[in-house]
Amino acid sequence: MTLMSSLGVVQAEPYLQAGAFEIVDESIKGNFDLESMRKAALVASRCVEIDAAPRPVVAEVLAELKEAYSIQLSHLASCGHMN
Repeated sequence: MTLMSSLGVVQAEPYLQAGAFEIVDESIKGNFDLESMRKAALVASRCVEIDAAPRPVVAEVLAELKEAYSIQLSHLASCGHMN
């Protein structure tokens, strides 16, 4: 992650905590599950904490992203977007 992209996640954190998804690219709005996006974004924000103590370990990041992916797959299947 570049410095600029990590700064973007840190700047977006207050919006993520408030549940605001205006930060999502317009081209993908409506094509994702809100809970899935929230989980992925929050784990990303934890990964770029200035202080190392609250940063998650890789296994925790992987578990959170797998859960977000599973939620997204369920969402796509329920919307008929899966093959």
